[in-house]
Amino acid sequence: MRSIGNTKGIGVSPYWRIAGIMVICAIIYYLPTFASIVGWTSAHGMLDGLHDFYGIDFYALVFFVPVVYAAYLVGVGGAVITALVAMLLILPYAIVVTNYAGALFRPTSFAIILSAVGAVIAMLQKNDEQRHRSLSELKCLYNVGKATEESHSVDEFLSAVVKVIPPAIQYREKAGVRIVMGDKTFESPGFSESSNRIVEDLVVGGEVLGKVEVFSTRRSPYLKADYPLIKTLVEIISRDIHGIELEISLEGYYEQLEEMVDKRTKDLEQAQEKLIRSERLAAVGELASGVGHELRNPLNVIRNCVYLLNMSLNGKTDEDITGTLKLLDQQVDISNKIVTDLLNFTRVRPPTLAKVDLNKLVKESLSWLTVPENVTVVHDFNGTSPQIMVDAEQVGRAFANIISNAIQAISGRGQLRISTGTEDSSAWVKFGDNGCGIPEENMEKLFEPLFTTKPRGIGLGLAITRRLIEQNSGTIEVASQVDKGTTFTVRLPLQKKEDMNERARCECTGS
Repeated sequence: MRSIGNTKGIGVSPYWRIAGIMVICAIIYYLPTFASIVGWTSAHGMLDGLHDFYGIDFYALVFFVPVVYAAYLVGVGGAVITALVAMLLILPYAIVVTNYAGALFRPTSFAIILSAVGAVIAMLQKNDEQRHRSLSELKCLYNVGKATEESHSVDEFLSAVVKVIPPAIQYREKAGVRIVMGDKTFESPGFSESSNRIVEDLVVGGEVLGKVEVFSTRRSPYLKADYPLIKTLVEIISRDIHGIELEISLEGYYEQLEEMVDKRTKDLEQAQEKLIRSERLAAVGELASGVGHELRNPLNVIRNCVYLLNMSLNGKTDEDITGTLKLLDQQVDISNKIVTDLLNFTRVRPPTLAKVDLNKLVKESLSWLTVPENVTVVHDFNGTSPQIMVDAEQVGRAFANIISNAIQAISGRGQLRISTGTEDSSAWVKFGDNGCGIPEENMEKLFEPLFTTKPRGIGLGLAITRRLIEQNSGTIEVASQVDKGTTFTVRLPLQKKEDMNERARCECTGS
C-alpha cells in the first residue's frame, strides 16, 4: 500500500525575494533618469553614458543577478520568467529615452541572453543537486547494508535504519521516519508527524508485518520525488528483516544441533561405559562361575578342620592357639562371603513381584545384621507405611548391603537415620549416616563392580545392590560429604490403585 499525503501550494517567499531584487535592479537601471528628473544634470550626463558604452548597456547587466538567483532557486521556468520581466523593465527606457536605431531590438536580445544564461545555470544547478542526491541515496543504501551486517536482532536493525534514511530525503532537516512493526515503534531523532507523508507496507516473507512512514514538515510536494527511493528502501528493509530472522533461526538451529550432538555424544559415552561395564560383568561372571565352587569346598574343609581341632583340644590349650583358631575361622567367614558375593552377582534371578510393606521390609533387613554398640539407629517412618510392588528378598538384600556399608563408615560413635515416604507414584527410603563420607573423585565409580576402598572385599556389594534395585524398577541415588556423612536414597514403585482394586475384587470373588 502506498499513501502520499496532501500538500499545499508552492511557497511565495522565493518569488518575493526575486521581486525585491528586480526592484533594486530596476532602480539601478533607471538611476540616470532619476538624476535628470531631480535636476542632477552633471550626474545624469556621467551616469547616462553607461547605457551605451561602446554599444553595451552596462546597467542592463545587473539583471543577471535576479535571473541567476531565480535559476538557482526555482529552475529554468523561473529564470525565463525573470528574464521576460527584465525585458519589460528595460523596454520603456528603450522606447522613451533612447533615440538610436534598433533600440527595441536590444531589450529583446538581452532577454534571450538572460534566458539562455538562466537555463544553463538552472541545468547546472539541477545536475549538481542530482549528483548530491545520488550520493546521498548511495550512502543511505550503504548504511542500510552496514546496519544489516552489524545488527544481531530485528529491533537493533530497525533502530539503526530510522537514523540513516532522513539524510537521503530532500530537505533532510524537515524529514522524519517512523517504522511500526508488530507492537513496536521505531522513530528517527527529532521525529514529528505532518500531513505530507508517504506510507509503505513492510512485507516480510509474503506477510504484512508493519509499515514504513516518511514525513516532511516542509510545505511542498518534495516527497513525491523521493518516492522511488523510499519504495526501494522499504523493499531492501523487508528483505533484510527476512534475512536477519533467517539468520537468527539458523543460529537457534545451530545451537540446537550442538545440543543434540552433545546429547548424542553423552549417549555414546554412556553406551560405551555400559559396554565396558558389561564386559567387566562378564569377566566377573566367568571368574565367579569358574572359581566360586572350587573355593567353597576347600573353605568348608578348613572350617571343619578348625571345628575338629577345637573339639579335640576341648579348652586344654593356651590363649594363643585358641586366638589363632578363632582368627582362622573368621578368615574362612570372610572368604565365604567373597565367594557368596561372586555367586550372587552372577545368579541374580528375575524378581517375583508382590505387595510389600516398605517399613516392615526395612526393619527385617536391619534385623539380619548385627549393629555395633557405637552406632545408634533412628527410625523416621511416617504414619502410613507405603505399599510397594517388589521382590522382598532381593530388595531386602539391597537394604542390608546399604545398612552394612553405613555401619562400616562410622568409626566412632555415630548415628544411622532411616526414613521413608512417598512421592508421586513411588516410595522412597533414605539411609543417612554421619560417617567418614565419600570423596568426590570416587562418586562416579561407586557402583562399578570390583571398585572398593576397603581393605577387605572385592567391591561387589554396591554393584549387586544397584542391580537388585534396578531390576525391581527402582533407582538408587547417593549424596555425600567427606567427614560429614553419606545418604543413600532408594526409590521403588508404589502398588497401583488398579492393582489393589483388582486384588480386592479377586479376594471377594474367591478367584
